[in-house]
Amino acid sequence: MLKKIMLVMTLALVWTQSASAKYLTVDELREIQAKMKSSDALTVDFVQTKFSGLRGKSTKREGQAIFVKPNLFKWMLQTPTKEFKIYDGKSFYDFSPDNNTARRYAPNGTQSQELRQMIDLVLNFDTLLKRYDLVSAEESGDLIKIQLKPKVASDIAGIELHLAKKEEFISFLKMDLTNKNSLTHEFKNPSRANVADSIFVLPPSVKITDSI
Repeated sequence: MLKKIMLVMTLALVWTQSASAKYLTVDELREIQAKMKSSDALTVDFVQTKFSGLRGKSTKREGQAIFVKPNLFKWMLQTPTKEFKIYDGKSFYDFSPDNNTARRYAPNGTQSQELRQMIDLVLNFDTLLKRYDLVSAEESGDLIKIQLKPKVASDIAGIELHLAKKEEFISFLKMDLTNKNSLTHEFKNPSRANVADSIFVLPPSVKITDSI
């Protein structure tokens, strides 16, 4: 009897959740995006999880990211070691604060491509629909869960985004790769306070090495 009661309660819960969910079209997503707050700066804390399909293991790191329109960013992994990636509007830097050294790359090089792609996912959701097909978009309460797949074959097999409507930012991003690996970021504590451009400038004492 208890099992039957539990089964009925479980089915009722599933039905309630599915009944409250709303599936959105591409046009509805664009409309929601258009209504969201636009700001010149965004700062978020994040937890990054890398999953290796070959090893079956996950590695977690914590950090903070700062974005300023049109294209400045500072991506700071803080654990277990500090690893900063910075674009100052002219060059892309791989900066090690512990060693006070940095490697400078061309702004459109392969070294910055993956990070730029992820930043585009976080900040420029509407432009994604030009490069990705919408698989599904489910709205439930304050959260919209979005599944995307690339229009053209690439190393990315699929993308999952969570859009927090109340705070108006991407709170979750998962990129599934064709090699069975995945990269997940959980974002929190969004702040839209203005940020000085100087925060993207390396300290004068940093030893910079150029890479072609």
